[in-house]
Amino acid sequence: MIADPGSFYDPSAYELNDIEYTALSDAQDEEWAAKLDLGHRIPLDSGEFTVQAGFKGRWREKTYDKTVEFYENDALTLADVLGAQTYRFTDIDPVPSFTGATDYFHANFADFEFQDEDSAYDSAAADYAAEEDVLAGYLLGRWDTSELTVIGGVRYEHTSTDLTGNTVFEDDVFNPVVQTFRNDYDQWLPSLNIRWEPQNDLVLRLAGYRSLVRPKLSKLAPRAEVNEDDEIEVGNPDLKPYEAWNFDASAEYYMSSNGAVTAAVFYKDVKNYIVDRVVDDGVFNGITYPELAQPINGDSAEIFGVELGVSQALTGALDGLIVQANYTYTDAKGTVFADGDVSDPRRIPLPATSKHTANISLGYDKGPIDIRLSGTYRDKYLDELDDEADFDRYVDDHFQLDLSAKFRVTKQVQLFYEWVNINNAKYYAYNRLGGQRNLLQYEEYNWTMKGGVRLTF
Repeated sequence: MIADPGSFYDPSAYELNDIEYTALSDAQDEEWAAKLDLGHRIPLDSGEFTVQAGFKGRWREKTYDKTVEFYENDALTLADVLGAQTYRFTDIDPVPSFTGATDYFHANFADFEFQDEDSAYDSAAADYAAEEDVLAGYLLGRWDTSELTVIGGVRYEHTSTDLTGNTVFEDDVFNPVVQTFRNDYDQWLPSLNIRWEPQNDLVLRLAGYRSLVRPKLSKLAPRAEVNEDDEIEVGNPDLKPYEAWNFDASAEYYMSSNGAVTAAVFYKDVKNYIVDRVVDDGVFNGITYPELAQPINGDSAEIFGVELGVSQALTGALDGLIVQANYTYTDAKGTVFADGDVSDPRRIPLPATSKHTANISLGYDKGPIDIRLSGTYRDKYLDELDDEADFDRYVDDHFQLDLSAKFRVTKQVQLFYEWVNINNAKYYAYNRLGGQRNLLQYEEYNWTMKGGVRLTF
């Protein structure tokens, strides 16, 4: 209970915690690449056989250098930078003005005390350097006839990463320790693709292949970022790449030269998928933070899905009208282990994967006019993993309408217009504690319009 509830609305009762001033935020990303492809075609009586081989190298270096400065002023309160709220859903006064704190800081800089240790800690903890070198080679054979195409081959990839960052311990004397991590791994990635056209209006496809997705360097980097609430986000240099066996089958039926119906099924067996995990009262380098976020590898996941699509350009009295629609169902489940304990498996939806997605577009395209009204839908998805399922963060489903229009004035001049997010689609994140959806984040965006002229020379 608040002894004096009136003080809750008194701006002078809110004292400044600190000012965090980013003096430098320098991100550099440099990449070099080289490739060579060689092929030879061999005509045969029943078709054509092609053999092809190649090499590709990619050398990438990414660095981040941050200098952050912390300042304190015990005399500053919210009353000194008071503003008026613009949030329309409820009363959240008192609030600072939009630039009030910044303006006050610059105008009264001499009144603030520089915090050496906090500044040095955050600056060193955020810095990192990451190098990733990939050397790859492949060999494939391709067989082509009038009805059948078969492509089979194998790709070899060698990846090496060198990661450098500062490990900063809580001590009486600030003393960052530079740590370097090196990872090397090899992958053989076979694939087989078959395309069969038994008749002019029907195409069947079948594919099986192994794939690899490397972690982002920003997730691998041995770095740490602390926000204003003392919550920390850290990298994970021990992350492994995604590995997956993939199997796809599809059919395409062409109703006419202006329309088609497609159907496909797919299955993926995934290892080492990556999920962002959030831990309350997490410990990092001997320091306990109210919240610690870090990407980790899940154990395994299986993905099964179905895709359906239709497109048709109408004729006759409706000449110029276009209808396009597609729908995808995805059942994706993965396994993680609490704190690495293999005796405590937990099944979760695969992160950032919606079960239902759909798109529909209605348009008119004839002569100089091209107009499209499109609707896009995706189901909810898991965004962040917590220690307990009830605290997992989900992002709610989303439906958005967009309109685009083009008018060709001449061969060189085109007018265009776009109306994005017509229905003011919302962003809503929640957890499911207590069997209900509890608000974690809510954002509302208005529509956007733009138009102009495109000139082609």
